[in-house]
Amino acid sequence: MVDLLKLIEDALVATRDVVQESIKSGCGLKQKTVGAYGDRSYAFDLLAERTIINVITDKLEDVAIISEELGVTGSGNPDYYVLIDPVDGSRNASRGIPIYSTTIVISKSNSSKDIIAGGVIDHVSGEVYLGERNGEIIVPGGKPKLSNVKSLKDSLLFLNTSSIRDERYRRWAEKIIGNCNHSSFLASTALEICYILAGRVDGYVCLGPYLRPFDFLAPVFILELAGGTSKILTVNGVVSEIELSAGREFGVIAASRQEVVDEISNLRDDTEY
Repeated sequence: MVDLLKLIEDALVATRDVVQESIKSGCGLKQKTVGAYGDRSYAFDLLAERTIINVITDKLEDVAIISEELGVTGSGNPDYYVLIDPVDGSRNASRGIPIYSTTIVISKSNSSKDIIAGGVIDHVSGEVYLGERNGEIIVPGGKPKLSNVKSLKDSLLFLNTSSIRDERYRRWAEKIIGNCNHSSFLASTALEICYILAGRVDGYVCLGPYLRPFDFLAPVFILELAGGTSKILTVNGVVSEIELSAGREFGVIAASRQEVVDEISNLRDDTEY
C-alpha cells in the first residue's frame, strides 16, 4: 500500500529542488504560455507540474490530475484525483520575492469531501506541511501551533487585497481591517493559511470569488484536521463541498479559532451589497 503522505512529501521536495535550480539558472523565468485556468505560466511552473506528475504517477497508476497549467488529464475513472498547484505565488517567484509554494491534494473523488491527504511546501524555507485523514499531521517543528486568539481585535490576519478592490466586498473588508489588530497580504494563499498552522498568524481572509480550489484546499484540509476552522464562500453564500476541478469561484475565511471566523462573518451587513 502506498504511503500517501510520504508520496506527497517526495513530490513536494523534488518540485522545490527543480524550481529553485531553474530560477537560479534563469531558465525558469521565461514566460511560456497561458495555463488551463487562464493564468500566465513561467517555465518553472511547467517544470514543477511535470515533476509532480512524474513522482505521483510512478506510485499511483490510475489517477486523474487536476492542475493549474494542464487542466484535467489522466484516467476517466480513476482511483485517485490529484489536485496540484505547481507554484502558488508565481509572480512573487518571478520577481525574486521569497514567498511561494507548491500544493498537492489527493482525493477519492472530484469532491472536496473525499480528500484524504494534502501537503504544502514553502519553496524558500523548505518547510513542509502535511496531513492525512485519520493519520498524521506534520508541520514545521512537529505539531500544529494554533494560536488561542479568540477576538478579531487581537488578531493578526492576512487579507487578500482583491477583497478591497471589489466594490461588492469593500465595506466588509474595511470593517475587518478596522477591527483586527493588524492585517497584511503575501500573495500566496497556501502559505498564508499554513502560517495559521505554525502559529505565526491568526487567520486568512479572501471575501470574493478570486480563488480556485488548488489555491486553498490543501492548507484548509490540514488546518481543519489540526482543529482550526474555515468557511468556503461563493457569491451565493457559504458552501460545505466543492468540485476539485472548479475554476475561480471561491473566497475563504480561515482561522485558528471559530470565534474569529464568526466575528469576521458577522461584520458583513447584507443590506450594504
